[in-house]
Amino acid sequence: MKLLKKMMQVLLAVFFFGLLATNTVFANTTGGRFVDKDNRKYYVKDDHKAIYWHKIDGKTYYFGDIGEMVVGWQYLEIPGTGYRDDLFDNRPVFEIGLQEKWYYFGQDGALLEQTDKQVLEAKTSENTGKVYGEQYPLSAEKRTYYFDNNYAVKTGWIYEDGNWYYLNKLGNFGDDSYNPLPIGEVAKGWTQDFHVTIDIDRSKPAPWYYLDPTTGIMQTGWQYLGNKWYYLRSSGAMTTGWY
Repeated sequence: MKLLKKMMQVLLAVFFFGLLATNTVFANTTGGRFVDKDNRKYYVKDDHKAIYWHKIDGKTYYFGDIGEMVVGWQYLEIPGTGYRDDLFDNRPVFEIGLQEKWYYFGQDGALLEQTDKQVLEAKTSENTGKVYGEQYPLSAEKRTYYFDNNYAVKTGWIYEDGNWYYLNKLGNFGDDSYNPLPIGEVAKGWTQDFHVTIDIDRSKPAPWYYLDPTTGIMQTGWQYLGNKWYYLRSSGAMTTGWY
């Protein structure tokens, strides 16, 4: 049941937040100071720890539920999806957000504020969701990631150098878990592009596309794959039935 709920949240987020994409304005926090304690870093103001998103001295940071500053790859709710503005641990938190996205923070805790493609350490299960001072192995593999105007990793179709690529919108659904690591990665091989429609009667199966297994470039025309022929339209979508 929890996994089904998560699937619905993710699919609805793909639809609704695709419509409501706006630029994020982070809170501007002053009057506090960074504090190192027990090999962790916090931002403290009037004896209270900062939590959630804060912009401090021109840089953006994220502090977890107990105030620990995060570093590296983080899968976080996008700012502005609930009332969590300039928060400290003495104030209640009200969340209504559905969508989470990937963000990258430097080892100093500052958000990577880029809106183009960047070559960074690949996301792995060992280097994500970490806090300042926590020991973890940095990935030796480098990958290209694309960032949107809110500094989050992009998903969906991108057009570059005359070719189409697909950045995964969804993670992997296990028997009782959801793994978001594939989100934002360049898709390869057979891939479905999921769309959510409110009109159930008009809903259609998500189309299949084939991306080159090495480069990720979207393929079109006749393709002989796995001892079978497939025809991919100029849009890349696989044709079914008579054509």
